[in-house]
Amino acid sequence: MFYKDLEDRKRAVIEYIKKNPKATYKELRKRLKTHPERIFKNGMAEAFKEARINPPRTFERKNLEERKKRIIKFIKENPKTSSFKIKRELKINVPSTFKSIKEAYKTAGVEYIRKDSYDRPADEKREEIIRIIRENPYITLTELIAKTKIKNPYKLFKNFADIYKKADIKIKTPSEKIRNRKTKQVINFIKMNPLATQREINKACKTKIQEILKEGIFEAYQKAGVDYPFERRKIHGTALNDIKKRAKDFEEEIAIKLSGYGKVNRLVKTKRGVADIILERNNKKIIIEIKDYQLKDISISQIKQLNKYLEDCDSNTGILICHNKPKRDRFLIDKNQIFILEEQELNKLPLIIDGRVV
Repeated sequence: MFYKDLEDRKRAVIEYIKKNPKATYKELRKRLKTHPERIFKNGMAEAFKEARINPPRTFERKNLEERKKRIIKFIKENPKTSSFKIKRELKINVPSTFKSIKEAYKTAGVEYIRKDSYDRPADEKREEIIRIIRENPYITLTELIAKTKIKNPYKLFKNFADIYKKADIKIKTPSEKIRNRKTKQVINFIKMNPLATQREINKACKTKIQEILKEGIFEAYQKAGVDYPFERRKIHGTALNDIKKRAKDFEEEIAIKLSGYGKVNRLVKTKRGVADIILERNNKKIIIEIKDYQLKDISISQIKQLNKYLEDCDSNTGILICHNKPKRDRFLIDKNQIFILEEQELNKLPLIIDGRVV
């Protein structure tokens, strides 16, 4: 599959990487709806090279022997390391390379001095759990197990409340833990994206800043140690004006082309909004909406809004004109038909109006 707007998507990927130097393949797919390997011959590696950004990791696949050599070297240089640290530093899973961390140490010729959980006395394990809870009162049970390698802390304590009691600190409720985790996500996101808007932060972190922090966006920037970009408001306003002007120019261009197919009435007020254009041809009224979306896709909400205009204007044919139409470009809602066309497909209008498009 090849993209029609290849250069636009390529520019979008490069700009995104420049703003997000640690961007991942999954992130680009989700945010930009784009497969990097369809744009760049060498995939993510080439995308980072084009953006002139040093990649946060290597994109080359390592075979088993290469992985073993890197783990052995790391263990020799860090004789007290763990599987977790190896994965974090080398981006290699020990279990996928060796049977166990002990085997990795043995192969490296280094004595494995770390004790497994079941080798340790119960009192020692209790002390470790209490210490970790004091260091991080917001830790979850899953995180606690992963950190201590103690599979069932409830064999040592009655419940989580008992752990807090033994640690002599105030218990943290699940909602408080979630709020704390989300706050950390927001802070990290701001550090990586110092010009982020509240909407961008909420979307990226799947939260609402105003609900997790009393002073909202300003408190988030303060906690991140980043100056709030007041000047961005002016920049954002300028960009917004450019977008509005571009959309207006696109609407005027389409309106002029539509005038060759019938009488054009612009910005017609209906009971539930304002329709961009009502085209009159052969005693029929066609409701037309124009969307100047560059990277954003047409959503079902735009289809539903156009259908409302059809109902308000007693028409049963609607057309939505955009730059890049989705795979599904026709909708039938009760008796109303809605078609999605690209600018270069306006010659289909007579066929649609005369009912010759099946």
